[in-house]
Amino acid sequence: MVDETEYLTDAFSREAVSFVRQHKEQPFFLYLAYNAPHNPLQAPKKYLDRFPAIQNQKRKTYAAMVSAVDDGVGRILATLDELKITDNTLVIFLSDNGGPEQDNASDNGPLRGGKGTYFEGGVRVPFAMQWPAYIKPGSRYEEMISSLDIFATVAAHVQGQRALANPLDGTDLLPYVTGKKSGSPHEFLFWRNYDQKRFLVVHRSGLKEITQNDSLVNRFDLKKDLREEQELANPLEFQIGKFDGERKKWQEQLMPPAIWGLYQDALYKPFTRPK
Repeated sequence: MVDETEYLTDAFSREAVSFVRQHKEQPFFLYLAYNAPHNPLQAPKKYLDRFPAIQNQKRKTYAAMVSAVDDGVGRILATLDELKITDNTLVIFLSDNGGPEQDNASDNGPLRGGKGTYFEGGVRVPFAMQWPAYIKPGSRYEEMISSLDIFATVAAHVQGQRALANPLDGTDLLPYVTGKKSGSPHEFLFWRNYDQKRFLVVHRSGLKEITQNDSLVNRFDLKKDLREEQELANPLEFQIGKFDGERKKWQEQLMPPAIWGLYQDALYKPFTRPK
């Protein structure tokens, strides 16, 4: 058990900076998973005081928590600069899901839905990469990518790497981001809620389908309608067949879940802890 007295977000940042300093002379991997701005919404006065104009207390606390993360990321980047290892360090920033606006006063802007939904407010998230030796500062990449691409990108650029025993789900993003490769890293991306039999399929063209129990629930064209306000009522037949076919082909590659999901509590009840 750790008896931590510092605000947890600041403590994570402190330990991350310490780790970088300890390993500056050798290759290192640091996975920093901030819990902010997740519930419970809590922030110290020094961060709350940065937002005197925000009257909504929940929104103010949310902003303060995000500000603490901003400070922490800034401390880490400043440490890389100080140690003169910025150019040779790949930094990736990612949010795991869109904001649950009603719960924590986050704001997904024009995007429909939020955390836990398959609308863009739930699955379209900030994703940033920094690697000055390879990626031009200020670059912007518009094609769809996935968090699964992170491991594939890192694995492709590790010196002295071993041959992989199995193919990776993701794609090395660096050739696409730097312009060495054209096109999109993915033709399709897929999401699944196993216990709910709910799926999301997005094509690189911007066409998007949400299905439940093999029945269509929603279909949108994100290139024309990012807000997802207009259902596509009469899409071309070949699009329907291709989406269903690609989803089923993807499903065939998946293993059954090793751990029951958040909404499968009943499956745990027959089991008791051994004496």
